[in-house]
Amino acid sequence: MRFEFQHLGTTTPFELPEGHHLLGGGPEDHVRLEALPPHLLSLHIEGQRLMVEATRTFDVNGVLVPPGVSRLVLPGEVVGLPDTMRLSVLPETPEQRAQGTVAVLKGLLTGLDATPSRAATLTCLTGLDVGRMHALADAHTDLGRGQEATLRLRDRSVSRNHARIHHEEGVFVLEDLGSPNGVYVNGERVQEPVTLCDGDVLELGRTLLRFQAALDEAPVEPAAPESPEENLSDTGPAETAPPRRKARAEWWFIGLGGTAALAGLLVTYVLTTT
Repeated sequence: MRFEFQHLGTTTPFELPEGHHLLGGGPEDHVRLEALPPHLLSLHIEGQRLMVEATRTFDVNGVLVPPGVSRLVLPGEVVGLPDTMRLSVLPETPEQRAQGTVAVLKGLLTGLDATPSRAATLTCLTGLDVGRMHALADAHTDLGRGQEATLRLRDRSVSRNHARIHHEEGVFVLEDLGSPNGVYVNGERVQEPVTLCDGDVLELGRTLLRFQAALDEAPVEPAAPESPEENLSDTGPAETAPPRRKARAEWWFIGLGGTAALAGLLVTYVLTTT
């Protein structure tokens, strides 16, 4: 897995294999970066799945993660460290970026080659349910710790009926159901129902969930084959066909009128000569 460490305008790229790695400024750290405190980050890499834990508070794309909490970090996300230092997790290939985060997660977290869901999803980033993905295909999805919750979270700091997501015509709205610990989106507490955007991070208790919008892949209809006559004009067959039909009809009437006139002259000549 490839990374970039940024500090004071300097970028240091490095790469780590699968396994457990300590990142910090101490002599015993596997990845030693002088600007960091010793043993600051614990990185666990399994395939393309990265779990990050720190001895100090850090953030991922601006969302705070407390010390001692293991957080799933996705390719393309940035880990914010003390003193404006940053650790970027680089995407593997442009092809993976084009597939979208849903497709990448399907392969990375489940190890399956299945086609990703077209529905919007929530992916658990922390806690006992880390890596779990839930499709938001229903009109509403209840989030909580209770048995009746649509998406049940194993987190004691989450209420039995904590929050609800409403879905109507592709719009997803998050509502707090009066939970004592509240609901946060990108670090801000939800006071009123809020519309979710692609990449938003939801915080319920100690659980972080990432919202991924539905894949927008409109089917492409095959173009109808063009005839040689249609290729002669840039205006397309819808505009050129009627004038050609009109022209052929006019010539047909002209020819018919000429024939009728010639026949009339012939009849008149025969009558006058007999």
